[in-house]
Amino acid sequence: CRFFIYTSENLLLSMFVVLSVIPVKVEVEEGEKSVQLPFKTTKYLSGEIQVIWERYEPFQKAHVFTNGPNQYEEQHEVYRGRTVMNKDLLETGDLSLTLKQPTERDSGEYKCLVWRKGNFIRKKTVLLKVKGWFVCLFAGLCDCI
Repeated sequence: CRFFIYTSENLLLSMFVVLSVIPVKVEVEEGEKSVQLPFKTTKYLSGEIQVIWERYEPFQKAHVFTNGPNQYEEQHEVYRGRTVMNKDLLETGDLSLTLKQPTERDSGEYKCLVWRKGNFIRKKTVLLKVKGWFVCLFAGLCDCI
């Protein structure tokens, strides 16, 4: 972004500002009951709000919320029946997503995008790592830790 500060006659200052948002990292062991992808924002989100949790590489919609009801028909089949958001998310600003029965295949980058009346207003990136179980079938041949 570039900002300019003017007086009535002259340009006083011109500067570039680089905004960088560091993604949140979440780790969980495979076999856990659930994992939460955190996102807390302003309380009392008003207007026509849509919240979309998306996974990247491969691109999949993990959860879609539009002004009240969850849009389960829009989410990718691998997430059906496995995602939950708080019921009062618009009042509390807690847009966290709970993913049930996480597996190694769920590992990756997730983004939560918040829209109001078709305009993008907020975003959060979460890097999820689900650590799988390594099973050594040949106890004498593997160096298991």
